[in-house]
Amino acid sequence: MKKFDLVRHAFFVFSGFGLAAVVIDLWSRRRLSIVSWLLIIIIGTGLLTLVDMYFIEPNWLAVERITVHDEGLAGRMQGLSAVQISDLHLRGKGSFLEKRLVAKVNALQPDLLLITGDFLDDIDRLRETIELLRSFKVKVGIYGVLGNTDHHFFRTQGLIKELQDAGITILLNENRRVSLPNGRHLWLAGVDDPVTGRARLEQSLTGIPAGEPVLLLAHSPDIHVQAVLAQVNMVLAGHTHGGQVGIPYLIRRSDYANRSPFMAGLFHDGSTTLYVNRGIGTKTLPIRFLCRPEITTFQFR
Repeated sequence: MKKFDLVRHAFFVFSGFGLAAVVIDLWSRRRLSIVSWLLIIIIGTGLLTLVDMYFIEPNWLAVERITVHDEGLAGRMQGLSAVQISDLHLRGKGSFLEKRLVAKVNALQPDLLLITGDFLDDIDRLRETIELLRSFKVKVGIYGVLGNTDHHFFRTQGLIKELQDAGITILLNENRRVSLPNGRHLWLAGVDDPVTGRARLEQSLTGIPAGEPVLLLAHSPDIHVQAVLAQVNMVLAGHTHGGQVGIPYLIRRSDYANRSPFMAGLFHDGSTTLYVNRGIGTKTLPIRFLCRPEITTFQFR
């Protein structure tokens, strides 16, 4: 964050001196030199990038359509769809982003809506956030897990009760056998937040019959290695926000952004598939660049 602030402030100082130089050049020569045009292009590009970072991309939702090739899950989810959202960091339902989120999710007509943690940042906006979550229209149900922010800022059991009253089943190192409209069933498991050391994968899988396909929800992709060893079919995670800046070199240079070797997208290891969602909200820095907020819809083949 300090590095970014330093770069941003340096750019504004450079822009101020650069524009002053352009004005002086135009005043003295009655035309712009090549150097002045280059300064205008550099400053203009920088300003457009900042506008995109702060105002356009953070509110520009992307719908990613992912096909998962898994025989077990496909057999259970035939003709059905699952939608994942993550890292909402909601501050109430008044913003443009949050209104578009509800509209886009409902337009997908999901059978299952899966939320992988970090529901909100501000406890004072809990009432409005619950109202927003109640606005989702889902055919089967909404299931979720808690994230590190949910644990840091709220009383866990109180937050779980509020979310469950809003129709969201929170899986806290546990599982559910979910009956589906196609007459089949799906085992959904959820671990508590891996980031804060609360994840108990073995406990979350307890009671699931051997050979049953399992879809696991986790806030962080840190659970991936354990999930591979347990031969979980698929893990849905978030937490990384995709780095919030979609330039790998910059992510690697940031201690904050570089949270995992699995930053965003689809990964395969043996019989286990991992998908890491870029999230909806932002944290620490309210920016996104080449890393739009994401709603993911899955089809199983």
